[in-house]
Amino acid sequence: MRSEHGYTLFELLVVVGFIGVVSAIAFPMFLSSDALNDLWTSSERMGSLIRQTRFKAISQNRTYQVRFDCPAAGNVRALVMTGNPAVDDAGTRCSANQTGDSEIVQMEAGIDFDPGTATALQVTGRGVFTALGAAIPLTVSVTHGSTARYLIVSATGQISFSNTPPSP
Repeated sequence: MRSEHGYTLFELLVVVGFIGVVSAIAFPMFLSSDALNDLWTSSERMGSLIRQTRFKAISQNRTYQVRFDCPAAGNVRALVMTGNPAVDDAGTRCSANQTGDSEIVQMEAGIDFDPGTATALQVTGRGVFTALGAAIPLTVSVTHGSTARYLIVSATGQISFSNTPPSP
């Protein structure tokens, strides 16, 4: 009697075909989950910067601004307000560093955000937010392709997230 060892060519082709089908189904789902992860990470980073800025403003009793597209499109940065308009309103303020300014937060590749008409969020030393150029609560839409996540900032600094646009 002869014992057989190994697999037949047909068995190998069936297994390779099965792996191919499973991969074809899983790969688009992997790409979709990766894009969704980038969207959530970027919106959470922006929310974290806003929370940290409020904490710094209260703990130092100073006014701060979270500026959008600062110093370039797709970037967000928290800046301490000195009270000197020549410094605070300078065209190069986003690129200049003052003690207390945050690092530049750059969004992931493919992520866009839209704060509407707001150019910045200002928070006082008492932790109260105002939006420069828009009304509070401020809604910032963070998008990746056709998927969006909405970051809503209240006047008291409460931040909430939504997958659907808030009603007006």
